[in-house]
Amino acid sequence: MDTSFFTTQNMKILKNEKCHVLIALFPCQSQINSYLQFSKQLINLGIEITLTVEGLSYAPFSDGYDDKFQLIPPLSPIDFPSFLFDNVERSNLKYPRVLVNTFDALESDDLRILKHVTMVGIGPSIPSIFIDDNTFRADMIEISSNNYMDWLNSKDKESTIYIAFDSYSKISIQLMEDIGHGLLKCGRIFLWVIRRRTRQVEVLKHPSVGCFLTHSGWISILESIASKVPIVAYPLWNKKVCNAKLIQDIWKNGVRVNISEGGVVKKDEFNRCITIVMGDGEEGIDLRSNVKNWSDLAKESMKENSTSNVNLKTFGNEILLGHNEY
Repeated sequence: MDTSFFTTQNMKILKNEKCHVLIALFPCQSQINSYLQFSKQLINLGIEITLTVEGLSYAPFSDGYDDKFQLIPPLSPIDFPSFLFDNVERSNLKYPRVLVNTFDALESDDLRILKHVTMVGIGPSIPSIFIDDNTFRADMIEISSNNYMDWLNSKDKESTIYIAFDSYSKISIQLMEDIGHGLLKCGRIFLWVIRRRTRQVEVLKHPSVGCFLTHSGWISILESIASKVPIVAYPLWNKKVCNAKLIQDIWKNGVRVNISEGGVVKKDEFNRCITIVMGDGEEGIDLRSNVKNWSDLAKESMKENSTSNVNLKTFGNEILLGHNEY
């Protein structure tokens, strides 16, 4: 792509254009930091941003299928957006463009899998602390103490397991016992966040952290990749199962906890996964090498002239500001 349009002079001109974007986000910690970084990037393009968080609330409710999976009926073409199919008359409309919080090196084929949707990687949209010392973030809850950072400072390099799940996920007593059994069996030190009272970005970036046991949320995965921390994936629900598949079988930057029918985890399963990720076996060595490679690619994607940044600039200038000179 020709990047000659994105000169300092042209960017100053664009900042005089009238363009205002409203960003409404789901009020959870990972979403806030991701969208803050995204907003920062748009602001640098001269686009005015209003970010709505205050006033939103989260109210969980039952759909009647709390204990079992609800199967949807078979779908026909009329149940899908029309732009997904080849035989659709589309007059002069351009293909829909979707911004995706990923980067080309990580999901090159996936971004191009739909013929009539232009999916554009603009990520990883995570706090800039991963590439510099500029801590740009927000916390949903007040963190009155950072004693956990002092504790991490006293630990050896890559010696600590960090355990954290989704803020809105319900963790069963049985699961906590299974994890606890695995931690005791492996004999390694750990930092387990029962309630979100840590700054995950800072913890993952700390050199003493050598393993991340996570629910496999997308933002947590991106932060783990950027931090060079291998993953033990325990997907809790919906799309996170697909994320865990990618972690173990495609990117090979972690291992997935095997769950039998009925959601039962074998007694030594967590210990098995942790031992692979942090041990000296061939699988663990290869895995940690992959982790480093993905981290380098993620950081490259966050730099000024990376594909992700050029993609975002193209979107900002062409779609939002109406410039099509390039």
